[in-house]
Amino acid sequence: MPIRGFLATLGLIGGLFAAISDHHATALRPAADLAVARQAAPSSGALVSPAPPQIPATKLLGQRIMVAMDGTFAPTWLLSAAREGRVGSVILFAANIISRPQVQTLTGSLQRAARQGGNPPLLIAVDQEGGQVKRLPAGPPDLSPPQMARTGSVAVASSEGRATGRYLKGLGINVDLAPVVDVPTFPGAFIWTQGRAFSFNPNTVAKYATAFALGVQGAHVAATAKHFPGVGSAAVDTDNKLDVLRPTNAQLSGALTPYRTLIPRGIDAIMLSTAVFPAYDPSRTPTALSRQMVQQLLRGSLQFGGVTITDALGTPTGHDERTAGAIAARAGADILVYTDSAPGELSALQAELHRGRLSLQEAQDSYSRIVALKRRVAAG
Repeated sequence: MPIRGFLATLGLIGGLFAAISDHHATALRPAADLAVARQAAPSSGALVSPAPPQIPATKLLGQRIMVAMDGTFAPTWLLSAAREGRVGSVILFAANIISRPQVQTLTGSLQRAARQGGNPPLLIAVDQEGGQVKRLPAGPPDLSPPQMARTGSVAVASSEGRATGRYLKGLGINVDLAPVVDVPTFPGAFIWTQGRAFSFNPNTVAKYATAFALGVQGAHVAATAKHFPGVGSAAVDTDNKLDVLRPTNAQLSGALTPYRTLIPRGIDAIMLSTAVFPAYDPSRTPTALSRQMVQQLLRGSLQFGGVTITDALGTPTGHDERTAGAIAARAGADILVYTDSAPGELSALQAELHRGRLSLQEAQDSYSRIVALKRRVAAG
């Protein structure tokens, strides 16, 4: 698209969310949802303008940052960040949740701040997997993933997903960081001992996870398949240890089976693990920070066109949070997840863009994918 057309499109973004008529029920088509300028990546060492004037670098890059908060009401710093476009997403944990009215007040205040700044709506996320990981214990799903699979009924998993999506939507939460699609490779795998995996069989995982995910998405809440490319061979929770995983070729293939099913069916988002897979990236770069795994494996081989979300970057990656976020952004991760206020991350991304280490075209592509997802969940 010519730059003039790009600027005109950006001028319409503010009004876009007030008159949404494009209801997506299947796979997202980010390029069609919001056209973006295609600018060649700068030559090595070249300085580039951080963003077109209509989208300051703050807002272009702020859409990629997901933060957490303390307490049960939005703090001033977060309202300001949402209003100024310095964050695009918020993750809620059990400590942020007391009651239905309180959550509705919290999410309403956050979205109001984003609107006041003329920004796209925030993505507001929780881990609502069912079983042990369920930030809203009073809400669905009523069954854990293994229990859903043991029913032998895909319709049950679909119903659990629909109920979960509707429940979250009523609270102002528009992203479920579920389902877990990891395929355990032995009984001691952490994802199995925690009761979070559907089954040891890749096809069973694919079947029930897909039913659950599409149920969630039917309520205009984003579902998130995790933890790419599959941490079923990890004995220790990847939140607590930098794991170097060496599954067999058969196990690697099995771990991708759910993604091969979910991607053509239109899964909204995929969470990138922080585990290391030498079979995919011999440099031993954690998945969320690996361009080879994000761009070549996920976007290339598996042809995923939706939103990529990192696992929490405060977990072990071999880097501090700020550095990990910059590397993950360069690798192609769209949303960078922090369990704090992400201090210094926006300025780090701006510096990467200014130096040409983060391509402007790829930054615009990430913005486009994120905004396309926001349009879809806002449509319901």
